[in-house]
Amino acid sequence: MRVLLIALQQTTEGPASPAEQAQWTELGAPMRTARLEEDHALALAAAMRDGGRLAPMLLCAKNSRLHRRAAALNLPTLAAGGPIDFTRLWLWQRRHKHLLVQTFGECSMAAGRRVLAMRAPQSTLLSHALLLRAPHAEACAGKGMLAAHKILCGSNHVRERIAKGSGITQGETPWRGPKNRQLPLAGDVLTLRAPCMNLEGYAPAPEWKAEAPLAESTGNKPRFIFCMGDALTPRSGVHVVIRAMAAIWQRRDLPRWEVRAAGGGPRFQEVLEEAESLGVQSRLCLLNEQPLHQLLHSCHAWIAPGSAPDELPDTLGAGLAAYMPVICGQGDLHNQRLKAAPAAACMFEENNPQSLAEAMINIMTNNDLRRSTVQAGDTLRPSLGLDAFADSVCARHEAWCAELGWLEQNAHPHTDHDKEQQ
Repeated sequence: MRVLLIALQQTTEGPASPAEQAQWTELGAPMRTARLEEDHALALAAAMRDGGRLAPMLLCAKNSRLHRRAAALNLPTLAAGGPIDFTRLWLWQRRHKHLLVQTFGECSMAAGRRVLAMRAPQSTLLSHALLLRAPHAEACAGKGMLAAHKILCGSNHVRERIAKGSGITQGETPWRGPKNRQLPLAGDVLTLRAPCMNLEGYAPAPEWKAEAPLAESTGNKPRFIFCMGDALTPRSGVHVVIRAMAAIWQRRDLPRWEVRAAGGGPRFQEVLEEAESLGVQSRLCLLNEQPLHQLLHSCHAWIAPGSAPDELPDTLGAGLAAYMPVICGQGDLHNQRLKAAPAAACMFEENNPQSLAEAMINIMTNNDLRRSTVQAGDTLRPSLGLDAFADSVCARHEAWCAELGWLEQNAHPHTDHDKEQQ
């Protein structure tokens, strides 16, 4: 069974440039969203290529970052860039009686609909994956969205925005397009599938020793280090952290401590000025974007204080991946991502500095709380990585195709690709 994965993002290498950082909005950074979608498309293509009953073909922008990464992994690809590329796609899709088309991101939805229009009636299943952000209102109500038989939503927020913009209601199963394009699939059109993160390089962080001296005095005594990511983005919660620091910095019965805040964004000056005005700048280290798995080697607790509905998975998941005690706000997104193991984080009242300060003190001073929090995270860790996302979506794809009778018991999905390469 062939699967066409469409990811037409155009991203750049490395951290966001100053110009990109200036484009941050309340809804998030388009560049980082596009990178996340690329990573998930690549992981899904690799998982299908390496096993299972589905064989992938990745359609991506010609000479894009994703195109180069796919070529390095020897994944089957088609380029999108001009009339000749369109002709190759048209000739390729004609070879397959049935086709599942999986798009990633708003930029790929129109291409998915064009492929659907090329195909014979009831021979193609179109699915969109919108993992971090819902499309704009016009796109939600557009033909590209309404053409889909299934839509994978990364969060309840994304699902609600799509439902509001498109008119697709919860529990709705039929596709509301022309009858010759409908497919007899059970289940909601809008289904949940949370995004994941790249776990490469993550290792257990050092455990804070309970016997560390509690009295803060002179001398080279160890510090309890809190860390957070995406600190300079809108709705990151960094201001809540600074005010919580001001609430606890004069406590004399605590270990020496500091907060390290990593990530790019446009808010460096205002964050620094607030820390100086509250007198906690000496306890705050503002860092630029960098690999979190390297930063966490010297930290003892992870804070995810933000309230953004389109928060990246590693903003919360980095601490879990590094086997660290996690502190996070009680927002809808965090509750959703921790649903399977609520005890995996010490939660505080969202946007409440006093509540966060209490949580930070408890984590610093309670060895049993730290260990129980880390242990509870064992339930979530297997589902954090991109491999888990790929396995889950592959299972869904196979279930959909089996329901439609498109999977043959003795089929060899990679045979067609082998012939194409000869």
